[in-house]
Amino acid sequence: MAENINLELSLQTNHSMIVKKKLTQSNVDYNCRLHLPKRAFEQFIIPEMEWELIMNLKNSVEVIVKDVNGNEYHVTLIQYQNGDYCFVGKWMDIVRAKGYKKDDVISLLWDKTNEIFYII
Repeated sequence: MAENINLELSLQTNHSMIVKKKLTQSNVDYNCRLHLPKRAFEQFIIPEMEWELIMNLKNSVEVIVKDVNGNEYHVTLIQYQNGDYCFVGKWMDIVRAKGYKKDDVISLLWDKTNEIFYII
């Protein structure tokens, strides 16, 4: 007796784990930083990060950000003393490459397995 078995695999994301950010003028100009939504970041991203990475955020850590085309960017993620989380440093490389402007909305997904952010 022959059975039809579906062996198709797919990558599915839990959309509640995606952090969205509407870009402000300071996110795309000379300030060179992206302030991340604190509540969503702490609710969805921090619990998925390794403890060592979390403990180093106040000193800043380099993280990889990939876009849907596979382009890879190395940015600095830091938690400031006031508790805000930001991408700094090479964040502007992403702004320039993607042509981001004020009021654009980006979505960030943390890939726990590979310890990479994806802009989707």
